[in-house]
Amino acid sequence: MVTALIDGTILAFDDQTLEELWRINVGTGFNAPPMTYAVDGKQYIAIASGLCCAGAAPGQFRNARIRTSRSPELRQLGNATMVFVFGL
Repeated sequence: MVTALIDGTILAFDDQTLEELWRINVGTGFNAPPMTYAVDGKQYIAIASGLCCAGAAPGQFRNARIRTSRSPELRQLGNATMVFVFGL
């Protein structure tokens, strides 16, 4: 199981025991969920970064930028739009 946090952390867990297997913080938050795939037997994790600021309706905020502005420890979090791919 793989998940990503608003602070830029990507975590992989064992799907049976929930033991943390892998962790990295890339320094920019995520709005998209991570995906995993395999090529020639090698496993990869891919995720698009970037904190969106506007939601579907005026005055609504999806996920990220508004939440980071309310959290002192996340106010200086970078906002880069890119795709990260990790080979495991």
